[in-house]
Amino acid sequence: MKALMLASAAAVLVCAGAQAQESKGEWHLGAGWSYFDQDVAKVHAVTVRGGYDFNEYLGLEAEGSLGVTDETYSGSVTYAGNTATGSIDIKLKHTIAAFAKVQYPLNEQFSVFARLGYSRGKAEADVDGTVNGTAIKGSISDTSDGVAYGAGVEWAFAGQNSVRFDYTRHDHDNNVELDQWGVSFVRRF
Repeated sequence: MKALMLASAAAVLVCAGAQAQESKGEWHLGAGWSYFDQDVAKVHAVTVRGGYDFNEYLGLEAEGSLGVTDETYSGSVTYAGNTATGSIDIKLKHTIAAFAKVQYPLNEQFSVFARLGYSRGKAEADVDGTVNGTAIKGSISDTSDGVAYGAGVEWAFAGQNSVRFDYTRHDHDNNVELDQWGVSFVRRF
């Protein structure tokens, strides 16, 4: 899977290099809010993003999110093949990701995009109970990574300033699957 991702990113770079001679590129930075939904936890995060658009159709971007909320359960939860029972407080520590992006301008103000990339995330749980039958009182953490893909829309409401709405699916190893919904402010340079 990683080889496929690298080959896809290389193809985008080659195409973008050819297109860059025809059109001037543009940097963008943004920050906003993300809602991460995973079967065992639904948490909020602050997300920052930066990237470069080679032209109006192709670009690259990277992002990072820091969890700002947690979710507490009483009972039994299964996550990444582990079953925890008792009082469990789950929080997203962080995610990082890099994407190749294909975009299409609908008009002067609106554009749609799709992106494909790779993400890595870390979650932590404070457990007062058992994990797989072993008594635990303390923190356990899990790091996972894998393919990430999604789509969205951007609205340029005032010149170089935009609002972006997006959805990203993170399909990580250990059967960890996250849905990320986000809204952010974007500034183009």
